Amino acid sequence: MTYKILCTDGLSQSGLKEIEESDVLELESIETLPHDELVKKIENYDGLIVRSASKVTRDVIEAGKKLRIVARAGVGTDNIDLEAATEHGIFVINAPSGNTLSTAELTFAMILALSRNIPQAASSMAQGKWDRKRFKGSEVAYKTLGIIGLGRIGREVVLRAKSFKMNVVGFDPHLTDEQVESLGVKPLTKEALLKSADFITVHTPLTEKTENMISKEDFSVMKPGARVINCARGGIVNEKDLADALKQKKIAGAALDVYTKEPFEDPLFQGIENCIMTPHLGASTVEAQDAVASEIASYVNRFFREGISSTAVNLPASGAEADQYAQHIRLAGKLGSLASQLLNAKVENIIFYSASKYPSLIMISALEGALGCCSAEKVTLVNAVSQAKRCGVSFVEELIDQTSEFDSTFGVKLSGEGRSVEIWGAIFDDGASKVVRYDDYRVDIDPVGSILFVKNEDRPGMIGRICSILGDDGVNIAEMQNVRKKPGADALTIIGIDSSVSQGTLKIIEGEGGIGDVRYVSL
Repeated sequence: MTYKILCTDGLSQSGLKEIEESDVLELESIETLPHDELVKKIENYDGLIVRSASKVTRDVIEAGKKLRIVARAGVGTDNIDLEAATEHGIFVINAPSGNTLSTAELTFAMILALSRNIPQAASSMAQGKWDRKRFKGSEVAYKTLGIIGLGRIGREVVLRAKSFKMNVVGFDPHLTDEQVESLGVKPLTKEALLKSADFITVHTPLTEKTENMISKEDFSVMKPGARVINCARGGIVNEKDLADALKQKKIAGAALDVYTKEPFEDPLFQGIENCIMTPHLGASTVEAQDAVASEIASYVNRFFREGISSTAVNLPASGAEADQYAQHIRLAGKLGSLASQLLNAKVENIIFYSASKYPSLIMISALEGALGCCSAEKVTLVNAVSQAKRCGVSFVEELIDQTSEFDSTFGVKLSGEGRSVEIWGAIFDDGASKVVRYDDYRVDIDPVGSILFVKNEDRPGMIGRICSILGDDGVNIAEMQNVRKKPGADALTIIGIDSSVSQGTLKIIEGEGGIGDVRYVSL
């Protein structure tokens, strides 16, 4: 099967090489695409790759009937409606490391430009002037740099500041003081940082909590000689309050590379000489463009091969262990799907059993498999939990004290409309995944393909009759097993087949004497 990928915003073609050479992906790359055209075009694509120019709003998400993944070739995802994407089961991923160095370098270039008045002096020289006294600057050595946000980019800025002999203080609510100190940074509260820093740079995502993180009240506590840099996301620093602070000389300068609205055409900073502005150049290097394109291409290619992305920003649980437990996640999804098809009723309760604590994504995968078979809407790992809650399906995880001959074993029990089905699976030492139990029957099933489950009386001729009916319909049997709890008890006949079975054939089997129940499933 081939999946169609649409790439907008003119990504590096050399970086997208992995998608272009993939045998499962078909790439269409467009330099620019107006929003209305994107809404019209997206319905035919399985994946969408964007930078910051394209706005993946709810109307785009809802128009993308086949859309499975939206990939942002960069760090931020504020141009993507995460809520709408999650509702529709669409994975959202980014490329968090591709432009790390380029943005860190630009940030430090801004620090140096502010301290030495480089843009202003260059502009003066271009006008034929020679004014050395006017552009006297200051050294950055032994000055205090305050960094808000100590993620990948913030940490790279730390390294550069240290090489310039700067004192570095930091604020990051997601890190402990010990973690901040391990970076060679003195941990401070946000207010203490603003009061003590000579240079203040922000490196956080744009969220409800970080929007207007630096505003009027914050500028009032800064040193008169403080300089503010924002190469992260527009909106973290309140632009109007910053312009007022510069005009009123509450701070000495600012440097902006990002804005609340881009392209930025507001005259807010016109005439303010101590404000340096660049047109969102953080990732605009040849190396960064190749890196983010290559990184996102790798993630997209892997997603369509494996059906999961551990780097998705809208997973309901940490994806950190997704690679280590990828086989468990796939098997759990199969167990949920198998149980749901065998139950053949509205699912009301789901229990995930295990003898040891597993990452949450494994249980969520079982939830996805169970709900995906009975929901008219798309159910994936990113929206399985919310879909279950919306549909009133209760789900719990139970640790049980059970010994097993298998090292990795877990089960799923589905209940609804007065019925229940319990399915257990295991991963063997050789890497094989198997279904090992169906209710009270011990089984050995490869969880793939088309399978027929027949409960029948344990007497001669039953298996032969079932096989004969399938043969009359041209259905080829790939494998078969017959299990029973004890001699004379009802048996379970499990038949792996090479194709689907018609409803007519299923009814013929059901009509045979001694047949109790027939279920056809597809995994």
